[in-house]
Amino acid sequence: MNTLLFRGGTSRLHRANPLTKLAGLLWAVTAAFALPWQGAIALAIVFAVWGGVSGVGREFPRRLVIFLGPLTLALILIHAILMHHPDSRALGPLAFSWEGMMHAVKIVARLAAVVASSYLFVATTHPSDLLKAMDARGFPPAMSYLIASPLLLTEMFAMRTHTIRDAQRARGLAIDGSFWTRLRALPPLLFPVVTIGLVEADQRAASLTARGFRATPKRTIVDPPADSAAGIWLRRALVLAAIAQVGVGIWR
Repeated sequence: MNTLLFRGGTSRLHRANPLTKLAGLLWAVTAAFALPWQGAIALAIVFAVWGGVSGVGREFPRRLVIFLGPLTLALILIHAILMHHPDSRALGPLAFSWEGMMHAVKIVARLAAVVASSYLFVATTHPSDLLKAMDARGFPPAMSYLIASPLLLTEMFAMRTHTIRDAQRARGLAIDGSFWTRLRALPPLLFPVVTIGLVEADQRAASLTARGFRATPKRTIVDPPADSAAGIWLRRALVLAAIAQVGVGIWR
């Protein structure tokens, strides 16, 4: 069964070990800030093409626009118009700076690489497979659950949100319409979601405690994801490369 972001498939990326993909994500995030901003754009394009080859590429443009569109406008407004730079030129009552514009573009380029690589990871990695892979490699149960639980809870919150929205609409709450109508509808929609989330977290904690989730330092997995010696060495290389990229970024 698909989660909110996961898209099933049979591509080589889908079949890869989740820990290898997680190490690749770590490398991609550090590379987005270690490379020049042109390299970050190229990296985002590579991930988008890779997603298309893997069967999840249709979601890339829409999700990138949804996430980066408002952020891009805000960054341009702040850095190119509101902030003063040596090359600022009058633009009516405001001022415009190409230096600030380029600074905003550089930030967006790096964020695009981070978002593209992150979406490629979650779209091709089921949270339960990630949990199994971490348990199979001997990760502490608390650590593996801490990393994978946000992905597991995403689908639950999405389903609850749709249910609450339909229930409030049936009670006569105006949800569709102008911007102000939607804004007024947010509190009746958000408060039940937050309340249900807190109750759900307490119930899950009680359930895990009752099952002795942390009774042993390691868990035994019946059907762990496929792994290989080459994959293990690739993970190590990616983690070392990520550490090196962080070191280069700090040094510069």
